[in-house]
Amino acid sequence: MNALVWSYRAGLNTFHKAAVSLARIISFTCSSPLFGDRVKKRRIIVIVAIVALLAILAGVSLRYASGVAEPSGNSLDQEITWEEEHGLWEDFSQLERTPYEVEGSGGYVLHCEFVPAAQTSNRYVIISHGFGSNRYGAAKYVTAYRDLGFNCIIYDVRAHGENEKAVCTLGQVEAKDLLAIIDNTHARYGSDIVLGLHGESMGSSISISSLQYKPGVVFVVADCGFANLYTLLSDGAKSAHMSWLIPEVNLACQLRYGFDLHKTSPVDALLGNTVPLCLIHGENDTGIPPENSRLLQEATSGYSEIHIVPGAAHAESREVLGKDGYEHIIEEFLQNAGVL
Repeated sequence: MNALVWSYRAGLNTFHKAAVSLARIISFTCSSPLFGDRVKKRRIIVIVAIVALLAILAGVSLRYASGVAEPSGNSLDQEITWEEEHGLWEDFSQLERTPYEVEGSGGYVLHCEFVPAAQTSNRYVIISHGFGSNRYGAAKYVTAYRDLGFNCIIYDVRAHGENEKAVCTLGQVEAKDLLAIIDNTHARYGSDIVLGLHGESMGSSISISSLQYKPGVVFVVADCGFANLYTLLSDGAKSAHMSWLIPEVNLACQLRYGFDLHKTSPVDALLGNTVPLCLIHGENDTGIPPENSRLLQEATSGYSEIHIVPGAAHAESREVLGKDGYEHIIEEFLQNAGVL
């Protein structure tokens, strides 16, 4: 969620610059003889201040909203470099990979890659990456699943990677895109396959949100996911005493981008869910605090596990635990859930 943090800071910076400009305008008005007597000046100052504050609020809200809805993420090469620098790319370049495309919601084209298991298998997993990343941000999870006999499907989420520019809702529309990939996977490999979902951060939101449509999947692993987008952004703004801004950001999202932050709500998608759910979260995650995973566990009705990883910040659980440690969590969960 680093890109969301950037947009939040950019909004604060815009607010600061605008406030300084407003102060200069008021100072000029007070000192200039052009504006007549003291009473007239006061009236002008009040009007200028109100108009300027409204303009500042609108500008900051739109800046913040654009950071949410129009992600500026890594290219495929940049993501590969980042994964290599963190020791997470491993032998992914040597694996057999087949690129293909799937039409998502509204005919939107999604770029996908199929990575077969080492041995012929009827097990499949679709892995959804985080905000500002792309399909190669999911590569670090592929090796663990291949060791467990899974064929892996990774893809660029809407508005990310090689996909065309589009509005990103962090789960609302993207869950319908994922449904299209699920349907395509069943069409390609059979309706009787063992199919699961794995998501990181925004990818967790997408994976869990898809459950409200009752897809044909038998498990979900959700790493560092959030419970509700509006609540997440509001709580994050509280540290800067700016939570009052989030309703305006939400209004900007509705008016300019056509979606409501409240409705990106994985916790609501879990109502009545019985698909086994494994929640993994870094103990030191300040971007999306671990409490989000606890709320998600409370919301589901099916079998669930939660694993809080000491020393891991946001989206660092795989890196901190290493491949074997992370794979162990997945393997035990799948055994406990009756999938393996």
